[in-house]
Amino acid sequence: MDTLVPGTTWADRVKPRAQPSVQDLLRFGLWMGVVGFGGGLSVVATVRDGAVHRRGWVTEREFDNTATVAQMLPGGAAANALALLGLRFFGAGGALAAYAAFILPGFVATVTLAVLYGSVSGSAPLAALFSGFSAAVVGIVGAITLQMVNSSVGRFWQMGIAAMALAMSLAGGASSGEIALVGIGAGLVLDLGTKRARLARSRRGGGRGREVALPDEGEPFPPPDRGTLQAVVAPALAAALLSALAGGTLLSLALLFLRTGLGAYGGGFAIVPHLKATLVGSGALTEREFADAVAIGKITPGPVLLVATFIGYVKSGIAGAIVSTAAIFAAPLVLTVALGRWLARYRSRRMVRAALRGLTPAVVGTIAAAAITLASGLSGPREIAIAAAVGLTLTRFRVNPTLMLALGGVANLLASGVLRGVVR
Repeated sequence: MDTLVPGTTWADRVKPRAQPSVQDLLRFGLWMGVVGFGGGLSVVATVRDGAVHRRGWVTEREFDNTATVAQMLPGGAAANALALLGLRFFGAGGALAAYAAFILPGFVATVTLAVLYGSVSGSAPLAALFSGFSAAVVGIVGAITLQMVNSSVGRFWQMGIAAMALAMSLAGGASSGEIALVGIGAGLVLDLGTKRARLARSRRGGGRGREVALPDEGEPFPPPDRGTLQAVVAPALAAALLSALAGGTLLSLALLFLRTGLGAYGGGFAIVPHLKATLVGSGALTEREFADAVAIGKITPGPVLLVATFIGYVKSGIAGAIVSTAAIFAAPLVLTVALGRWLARYRSRRMVRAALRGLTPAVVGTIAAAAITLASGLSGPREIAIAAAVGLTLTRFRVNPTLMLALGGVANLLASGVLRGVVR
């Protein structure tokens, strides 16, 4: 049993917490953006290692709480987690700084690839490479769907919500935001309803039926400072004003991706079905351009939502890339700042947990719809084989998805035989 040395207190034994500066936070966000390949929880794990183990800014339990809240909000989980860390230390301005720093490397990489894509889009080797990337993405999304089903859809009614979300996305053309709202509502009704039914049975059986509050682990966010959301809202308003003044394509891109970002629960892959129906269905992009956009969004570091950057560049150059990026990330960032403290405080409350239990299978359904949507664009047995090989590998082994994406592209390039013609 631990004892105190005479003349000391328990507080003397607590290791002082490191307090980052704004520059520290910016450097950390930039580095996470540079090394943030793979997307999803793999990047969240990298953020955890840096913030908890290497720098000691937060404890394990505090970061667990941060990661939980990050996944309750639309947008990329890693980007949201970094914004919440910035919010904890420096308010809304810190959230914006960490968020923007994380996105910047991926934005630069995506624009660079978009420029190269436009200059050599007619080459056979590039077409074969990107076809392999697109096939590998199908396998990656399929593996993500299976993993989420195994880990997060354990109740019969949750399976029903996942199936309903799949049908709404594919047959109904619903956006991911609309599906998320339906999932949250279903979770509140069904999860709370089943708990009330069990409680009533327990009371009829002579049980006391006392409600047990869930513990609130970890330290809460500090109380709100006197700042406002000005630091976060101002850049989004500036982008909206510029697109409105420009009109035409820029305004259309801003409105499309603002709505898309607002409903981007589950990250970038969840928006694929609705985005494809909107862009490809209207003729704004070809089937191949859209598949290549998703592949580039995956192969570059940072959130898959950077697919908006590529699409914006294809439609309207660098101005389109900037407006589309600002629009798709504006709503997730504002919601993270506005609701982050509230969710951190009430995440263990019954209603919040019930909403999350309904939202999770709804996200699973939209990601499954993304896998089916992307698979419909595969052409030929070679691409189908690459998709299947990538999916099976990721379900059985812990491999970085970005590595499998690169291998899929190289495999298709070699198998297509276009390199032999180039060498000759």
